[in-house]
Amino acid sequence: MADRNTEKVFRVINKMYQEKILKDYAIGGAVATIYYTEPFATKDVDIFFTPLEKEKIILLTPFYDFLLKKGYKTYKEYIIIGETPIQFIPATNELEKEAVEKAIFVKYENIELKILRPEYLIAIFLRVYRAKDREKIIKLLDQAKIEKTFLSDILKRHNLDKKFAEFMKKYYGK
Repeated sequence: MADRNTEKVFRVINKMYQEKILKDYAIGGAVATIYYTEPFATKDVDIFFTPLEKEKIILLTPFYDFLLKKGYKTYKEYIIIGETPIQFIPATNELEKEAVEKAIFVKYENIELKILRPEYLIAIFLRVYRAKDREKIIKLLDQAKIEKTFLSDILKRHNLDKKFAEFMKKYYGK
């Protein structure tokens, strides 16, 4: 992603949060991983968000209305901001909800953003477990500062500890 494009995406996300269009959110996926590791190519930005609800029904109308009124287009599961596809992922399971709630604030070009902690990224990638997710787990384990006790606690509470042990054995011989 180009810097100008990245800044535009982050400004839109920040504005949505300030205007309460996004109740809560955090950047996840590859872009969050890159925050903690050496850069690598990615084409989209994943935004995990706590959806607004009314009588236990998830409301996406205010969210899409805001973006479409601003002239942003949809393409497949993405909303295109500038030239960047953005995937908005409702945090619907307990792991994702907790990850968004415990996200940290970071600054990018004077824009304050929320980003998933690396321990939650590992847990989410472990749950999804595609080839590209396994690669990101390895990057995070090799390059990021991981709080091992915190990670272990997350994995146990979300029943991912055995899967992580199998992953470690397969990829690290441990």
